[in-house]
Parts: sequence; structure tokens; C-alpha cells
Amino acid sequence: MTAPHATGKQIAKGAAWLMGFKLLDKSIGLISTLVLVRVLTPSDFGLVAMAMAVVSLLELMGAFGFDSALIQRQDTERSHFDTAWTFNVIFGVAIAILLLVMAVPAAAFYREPRLELMLPALAIGAVVGGFENIGTVAFRKELNFRMEFKYLLIKRVAVFIVVVTLAFTLRSFWALIFATIAGKLMAVAISYLLHPYRPRFSLAARADLFHFSKWLFISNLIQFLHSRSTDFILGRTVGSYGLGIYNLAAEISAMPSTELIAPLNRAVYPAYAQLARVREKLLARFLEVYGLISLLSFPVAVGLFCLSDLVVNLLLGAQWVEAVPILQILGLCGLVGALQGNMYVVMSAMGKPKANTLLSASLLAVSLPAVVLASLHYGALGAAYAHFVSALLGFAGIVYVFTRVTGAHKRQLAAAMWRPMVASAFMAAILLGIGRLAAPIGWEVPLALHLLGLVAVGAVAYAVIVAALWWIAGRPESAEKVLLNFLGNKLLARRPAH
Repeated sequence: MTAPHATGKQIAKGAAWLMGFKLLDKSIGLISTLVLVRVLTPSDFGLVAMAMAVVSLLELMGAFGFDSALIQRQDTERSHFDTAWTFNVIFGVAIAILLLVMAVPAAAFYREPRLELMLPALAIGAVVGGFENIGTVAFRKELNFRMEFKYLLIKRVAVFIVVVTLAFTLRSFWALIFATIAGKLMAVAISYLLHPYRPRFSLAARADLFHFSKWLFISNLIQFLHSRSTDFILGRTVGSYGLGIYNLAAEISAMPSTELIAPLNRAVYPAYAQLARVREKLLARFLEVYGLISLLSFPVAVGLFCLSDLVVNLLLGAQWVEAVPILQILGLCGLVGALQGNMYVVMSAMGKPKANTLLSASLLAVSLPAVVLASLHYGALGAAYAHFVSALLGFAGIVYVFTRVTGAHKRQLAAAMWRPMVASAFMAAILLGIGRLAAPIGWEVPLALHLLGLVAVGAVAYAVIVAALWWIAGRPESAEKVLLNFLGNKLLARRPAH
């Protein structure tokens, strides 16, 4: 299966489809979260996080990134897809067996006897999930992002309906467990309905897949330790309540920045893989994308930092107020993650997963002890600060390695970032200034209206300032110009013909 050559228009279209999905996905996720936080408790969320941490640990045995290998390789055959699917089935069965074996030890580690039943239940989902149709990877490989959008959205809506229904019916953590299992079942059914590929058991292409994927496996292992180690640590030190507070703050903080950028990275990866041997074109495409990432991620992360108290009080309620400072710090972590994520994508597309892995491993050697110590002494908030410091160190490291591997210049990255960064700082000053003025005046405005008003003020202020800075800089060829041209073309297309 070969992929068509990617043009800039195809990349933009693909990014638009996947970002559209992500916006819908996160809107659905937000609605789901708002329902669940009113029905379930922080302890329920923390208990499920403990169980999912164990599941995620075991899923590492299958974290070879076969999807990325199938996309990166331009001459894939049926044997490659069949081999990837066969390994997914094998890993799914193995994970299920290990969940049964680890149920009692995990319950003893967390001091939560309810895990003895939760983990065997999740084993059902592990087996089912392994049979998902590998053919859906071709949607991305062939740049068919419309079908990718349809596939992802149908899965998301189906899971949303199940989890909300079960939450109101069961009113316990079992709603999330059963919804996870149902989601796996529906994902398998939908994957075969939407793609005609019918995989067969085969291991013929195992050598080709593992040659590329061995470094992705190590990288995924490191990423797991980065992201999930906090669940194990906090689950043990502060219990299900503190872990529930932390994880919900992490989920919300990821929505506006990292999760908004994730579909963009997903869309451009196939295009980067096609341009991997044409370094100049690859870097030009990367800088376009990186400028757009900066334009999007800075204002949403900074805005969330300024408005986090309003967001928590309005959307979650008083029982979640302890999440405010954690939300602020993790929102900044999301910003740093968004700024470095696309660099990892470029190096992976260039066939350099080893560089990504070694960099992540070096950072982990510093960050993991820091998170452990901070969590033990300062709980969930300490873990958040440790993650933020680690994110900054990681950003410095990836910039150094990326510029060495690709030949890009640091000043090119700075040129893409400085206007959004400065404009976001001015936006933050305006939002915080309004908040300080409103307090002594004693304005009594409904909380929802207050939040919407500040969001509107912040958006307008950011847009005006970043446009002014771009104009002062001499209107360079940049993401701002691309965005203005796009908006201009849309307005002209809507203008009635005379």
C-alpha cells in the first residue's frame, strides 16, 4: 500500500479535518466530564485512574508503534498490515492474562481491595481491543482524513452515549469501567464497518516492523514513565481522592493546548514522512506548522492559567476547588509539550526514532526522581511543579537535538514563537487587570457570563496585538500571513457574485 504525494493543500485539509474532530472530541469530552463530576466523586476518578495505570503499564508490551511504522514505510504490503494486526491480537490476550494475575498484587500495592474485581473486568476490553481492524491505518497513510474523521467521531460519540447512560444508572466508578469495555467492543465493530480490509493471521513481516518499531517501543516505555508514574506515586501516597483531583486537572489542562495540537501532528506525520529525503521542503513545511502551533497554543494555555478559578467553579463545582493551582501549572506544561511535540514528529518521520528515545531517556533520569520526591513532600501540587520543570528541561533538550539533526536554526524557531508569546503576555496582563478592578468595584455578574466575557476580551486582545506585532515586524512570510490569507479567501468565497 503506497501513499499519494502530499501537497501543502492536502496537509492543510488533513489538519483541518483532524482538528475539527479534535474540537468535537474535546467538546464531547468536556460535556462528559461535566456530567461525570456531578455524579461521581474525586475518589471514583482516582480509583479508576489506579486501575488504568496498571492497564497502561501492561499495554506497554504492545507499544511498538506499528501504526507509525506502517505509515512511515512507503512500500508496505499486505503482509505488513497482517503482521501488525496479529501482534495486536497476541498482545491483547497477553495483557488480559496479566491483568488477571496482577489483580490481587495491585490491590495490595494501592491498598484498594476494589481493584481485585476492576482489573479482571478490564481484561475483557484488552482481549477485544486487540482485534480492531488494522486497515484503518490506511486512512492516514493515504491522506484520507475525511474517513479518519468519520471513524474517530463515530467511536467517540458511541462511547459518550454509553458512559453518560451508565453514570446516571450506576452512579459509581463501575460506570467508567463498563464504558471502557463497551468502547473497545464498539471500536472493533466500527473499524470493520468503515474499512473493507480483512486482516489474516501472519507474522511474515515481523523483521521489517520491529526494525523500525524497536526504538518506538523504548520511547513509548519512557513516555509512559513520564506520564503515568504520577498515578502510581500519588495513588500510593495521597490515595484515590488526591489522585482524582490531579488527574481531572491534568485532563482539563490538556484540552486547550496539547490536545488541540495533537490532531495537527497526526495529520502532518504522513506528509513529513514523504518529504523526509528533501530536507529543505521538510523544514519549510515544519516551520509553517510550528508557527500555527505557536499561534494556537500560547493564548489558550495562558488564558486557562488566568481563568482557571472561574473554570473550576463554574464547570466542576466546589468539591473540585483544590484542582485550581494544579490546573494552572499543568496548563503551562501542556504549552511546553505542544511547542516540542512537532519536533519529535519530524525526527520520527525522518527515521530517527533513536534520537527521540535517547533524549527522552536522558530527561526521564532527571524527572522521575524529581516527581517522586516532590510528590512525597508536597503531594499532587508538588508533582505538578516537578512536571513543569521537567517539561522546560525537555524543551531545551529537544531544541538542541532537533537543530543538530535537521539543520534548522534556533532563530527560526524563535521567529515563529516570539509574537504569540508577547501577545499572550499582554493578554494575561489585561485579563488579570480586569479581575483586580472588578473585585473592589463589586460587580455582580453571573459566573458564566463573567467567564464568557473575559474569554471574548482575551481573544480580541490577543488577535489585535499579534496582528500589530506582525505588521511592525514587516509582515514576514509566517503563520500569521498564512492565516490571514486563509481567512481572506474564505470571505471572498462567501461574497455574492455580481
